[in-house]
Amino acid sequence: MIFSRRSASAMVASLAMGLLSTSAIAQTPTPTPGGNLTIAWRANQEPASLDGHIDPFQSTWLFNSFVADPLVVLDGEAKYRPALATAWEVNADGTVWTFRLRAGVRFQDGTPFNAAAVKYNIERIMAPATASKQLASELGPIRSIDLVDDLTIRLNYPQPWVTLLDGLRRMPIWSPTAAERFGLQEFQRNLVGTGPFTLGEWVKNDRMVFRRWADYGGWNPMSTHQGPAYLDQVTVRFIGENAVLNEAVRAGTTLVGFSLTPDSREIYNNRPNFRFMSLGQSGTGLQQVMNIRRPPLSDLRVRQALLFARDMPAINRLLYDGTYIASDGPLDNVHRCFWPGATAMYAPNADRARQLLDEAGWRVVQGQPIRQSRGVEGVPDGTPLRVRWTTIHHREIGEALQSQYRRLGIDLQVEQVPGPIQLDRVNRRDFDLMFLRQRSPDPVILDQVWNSRWDQPGGWAWTGFKNDELDRVVGQLRVVGDDTRRCEIAKQAQEILMRNAVMLPTLSEPVFIAMSPRVQNFQMGSEGNWFFLHSTWIQR
Repeated sequence: MIFSRRSASAMVASLAMGLLSTSAIAQTPTPTPGGNLTIAWRANQEPASLDGHIDPFQSTWLFNSFVADPLVVLDGEAKYRPALATAWEVNADGTVWTFRLRAGVRFQDGTPFNAAAVKYNIERIMAPATASKQLASELGPIRSIDLVDDLTIRLNYPQPWVTLLDGLRRMPIWSPTAAERFGLQEFQRNLVGTGPFTLGEWVKNDRMVFRRWADYGGWNPMSTHQGPAYLDQVTVRFIGENAVLNEAVRAGTTLVGFSLTPDSREIYNNRPNFRFMSLGQSGTGLQQVMNIRRPPLSDLRVRQALLFARDMPAINRLLYDGTYIASDGPLDNVHRCFWPGATAMYAPNADRARQLLDEAGWRVVQGQPIRQSRGVEGVPDGTPLRVRWTTIHHREIGEALQSQYRRLGIDLQVEQVPGPIQLDRVNRRDFDLMFLRQRSPDPVILDQVWNSRWDQPGGWAWTGFKNDELDRVVGQLRVVGDDTRRCEIAKQAQEILMRNAVMLPTLSEPVFIAMSPRVQNFQMGSEGNWFFLHSTWIQR
């Protein structure tokens, strides 16, 4: 099979249901330069690091995109378009990628952008000291990098690597000069890229400020005009109180409210003085992955019981008036590669959950609300059946499940922690159920989360589940180019995962966005949590 630029783009061109297929919100004829676009943002989505080579979170890569254009862009129609790379080609077996780079581009510190700069960024990501397991996994097992000339770079692989573009569209290209000058620890506060804005300041737990770069050339394809951005400044304000976050646009303290809670619908929906959007997110949904290294979740029967014991449609109605999206498996139900068999496999069945817990040795003891162990291997008799639910947001889902589980004698202990503490717990393998979300229309996220090769510090394979069949199947998502076949592979992987009950699906969160009508040309990407500000402007 020949992997051309067109066929590589086609791998994600078919969007999941529920995603916005749009490039921009309508604008009035004459843009007005200037102004400060203020965006209210959930505090718990503030990155731990602003260096996207290190930090593996979507918000980090989004903020990076303000400062650093990537080689390629995934646009609002889920098509890859040239940015700092003007063209690319892939050889017949998908093992050699060649990129032609844009001429005349300089980084914000004056450093020339060229093939050597791209090579530096890739090698920085792959270096063990960077601990960039997320982007490193997406770039893949690069065998060698050739600098064909100053504006041409070639990546050579020992095997087909057809998902490279999906990694490159997230990868910020940093100035080698600045990265070397500041080092891994300090560079995150001194970002230097080629994008439309520079990083002005980052006050943790409060705000990020990005300022217009006057020398920006408009080389990102999402820019609808030549030259610098219209906005003078973008200020992201992190707000911890949901009520304050939801009201920020109506109160006039910000122009955009991003990732609001479902309550915001009552404030903004169908109100002529505001714009309001509810956008789906194709990916893993708000899943909790299971640490199967220790009891009680080392027992398949207990894991299956947790799945049978949950009633997520009821929780959706209770918490969100049914506005959240179903997510019944390792990929949510709006993902184009969702396996429908996941819905029926663990339909709510309290009696089956009780039977499985009894068989596993977790018995009901008269007068005790929580089941206790009786002959469970590695667990003293009389130990209560307690499972810890750790999340960085959406605590309310755990609390609703807590009520459902308690009726069956399961003590679900719910805790909400910041992102850095979450990653520390993961690294120490100190969890039972841990929140883990990936968002992408490409099924390669199954390899990122479930291939046991990524069970290492900085990797996403957190559960301790190692299955040779699963590793083989998800590994194919890195090398098979045919889009239909990729979805078939993804469905095989989902069936294996559900059969082994190593994750607990809950719901998929839409992105609720409110904005003032003064905000013009706010361009959405193909994922509900991604947007472009290259051509956004504020109407006076």
